[in-house]
Amino acid sequence: MTANGQTTNPAGRPPHGAMRELNTEERREWQQTTLATPPRPYGLDARLQFWLEDLVFGKERTLPKFRAREIVARSPYWAWEQAAFFLAGKVRDRSTRARRLYDSLTETRTEQDNEAWHVVILEELIAARGIQENPLRFRLMPQLMALGVYQQFWLLRVLNPASSYRLNADIEDHAEHEYAALVAEHPGWENEPFPSDLASGYAPYESLADLFRQIGADEGLHKELSLARMAQGESAP
Repeated sequence: MTANGQTTNPAGRPPHGAMRELNTEERREWQQTTLATPPRPYGLDARLQFWLEDLVFGKERTLPKFRAREIVARSPYWAWEQAAFFLAGKVRDRSTRARRLYDSLTETRTEQDNEAWHVVILEELIAARGIQENPLRFRLMPQLMALGVYQQFWLLRVLNPASSYRLNADIEDHAEHEYAALVAEHPGWENEPFPSDLASGYAPYESLADLFRQIGADEGLHKELSLARMAQGESAP
């Protein structure tokens, strides 16, 4: 287990796709704790993004909306990965530069890949349920929003890293609370199976509710990692 609580296999990578794999009871505890914990005091930039998402994808918690959000949620880690190459030039010692760059790329790629798992699982579930969606609203718009968020996070990472990490912590905290609320809104998911070889490769789960609790817990760990970076005052790769 790593210092941030992430379970690893002998190769040093998280098993399956979960950031920190929980058991069923731990997932239930996560949900109850999250529902009982007030959201962070979100900044204006985060609240503007949430308002825009509600405007474009609707206020109701739907699977297409969550899938669209997950597409956008990959952008900060993608931006940080690219910014790391730019910032590497600030470090003169070649060994230190290489190590910091490697560590930064490994961390951001792990988080980016985790968000991709969420997208793919939601994609499969939407297809399995035969949910019809507006392609412009739920396919094109998330891509356009993701590009805008990428530019925002790249600039913040280069010019004001603390603001970049704070904004991502706000976004991930919001996602964590939204997943907890989504499961609470669908009590029938507690006994609903979701047969999927892909999802079982992400993490073992007992029901659809169990699966979504694990995804929500992932978002919570993303938040914790961003807050840790902010506290460390990280400004170089």
